[in-house]
Amino acid sequence: MKYFDSQRIGKDSYVYLKTIEIAWKNLSKNKFRSFLTSLGIIIGSATIVLVIEMGAGAKAEIEKQYSNMSVTTILVNAPAPAEGGAASRLNIDDVEAVMKSQYISYAVPQLTGKVQSQSKENIYQAGILGSTTKLYDLADIELVSGRFFSKEEEDNHIKVAVLGATVAEELFGTANPDVIGQEITIGKKQFEIIGISKYKGGSLGPISLDDSIIMPYDSSYRYVLGVNGKFNLNLEAKDVESVDGAVSDVSRILRESHSLQIGSPEDFRVRDMGTNVQAAKDSAQTMALLLGSVGLVVLLVGGIGIMNVMSIVVKERTKEIGIRKAIGAKKNYILFHFLTEAVILSIFSSFIGLILASALYYLLKKYGLDIIFVWWSYGLSAMFTIGIGIFFGYYPALKAAGLKPVDTIRYE
Repeated sequence: MKYFDSQRIGKDSYVYLKTIEIAWKNLSKNKFRSFLTSLGIIIGSATIVLVIEMGAGAKAEIEKQYSNMSVTTILVNAPAPAEGGAASRLNIDDVEAVMKSQYISYAVPQLTGKVQSQSKENIYQAGILGSTTKLYDLADIELVSGRFFSKEEEDNHIKVAVLGATVAEELFGTANPDVIGQEITIGKKQFEIIGISKYKGGSLGPISLDDSIIMPYDSSYRYVLGVNGKFNLNLEAKDVESVDGAVSDVSRILRESHSLQIGSPEDFRVRDMGTNVQAAKDSAQTMALLLGSVGLVVLLVGGIGIMNVMSIVVKERTKEIGIRKAIGAKKNYILFHFLTEAVILSIFSSFIGLILASALYYLLKKYGLDIIFVWWSYGLSAMFTIGIGIFFGYYPALKAAGLKPVDTIRYE
């Protein structure tokens, strides 16, 4: 059956369309070889899409984690062991010290840890967040029911608790249970539930608000965490212009407060959230670029595979090329024919690769990986893939087009 009619279209157009048909049939005759040739391109194409989508997911997760902190927020905590700092001596007395800085509007202490919490129905290893009433504004906490603890409850070390949405769900089976006024066991003490916070996502620095039980600072220290709690400070600079000055001033004040000698390592770490978020984004972007480079290398290897296979195909069909040239086939027709085979392989590989990327996207999403659908990544991947096919398919096609009829007919 003829796919194209030379009477309806011009001669050159007919030849080119017929060439596409023949190229497709030739590839179809060697399905397994075509598939093996395409494998590297398929994997590379899918990798590029997934890397872009995972990079977008990582960026969104970073923004989500720090969404509860403004660019004027400054976090003071113990240095990581890898940073070589001294053992931390940060404590509640440092709140009064840092408030001497002209750049700081207020300071919010936090005592954090993990403790087993128990309702009548369930047991859950919940995060504990002891703080002051100022936390309500700093973290922009919203309540679905109940209230936040008062200054009076804070000053009198009352055993009251505000449950994060995740904690409420784990202990009572729903994120908005009707449990205000009821008691739960936190560690070994009974606490009255006075509020349930709305699901926020993100965190307050290293602390997930949804997965925490919030209570007055002194209550968390006296009844739950004690010396095992991890202390840190959230500071609020007066404005954006004050942030750099605040970081330097707070570092100076804490060094003096902790009696640290010149040149001795600091037993604290001061970070402004704007710089911290940007550093995290840069790290995610660097990782995405590295993974993307792997995808490009796989594509290049696949392209070299196409070039090698097409060179073998040219060698196998040398006599056919000679006969076609002897009966009048133009050099451009031969070039177009073999280049078309390479491009068809690339288009096929791109199509399968994008299907694979879509399937993996839904699979990874299902299992909770931070990944976001990025529509333009599919177009970018397809462009790269087809470009690789044209680039690596051109040399074998040019070699075929340059063969002389006399030499090809004698070829064994």
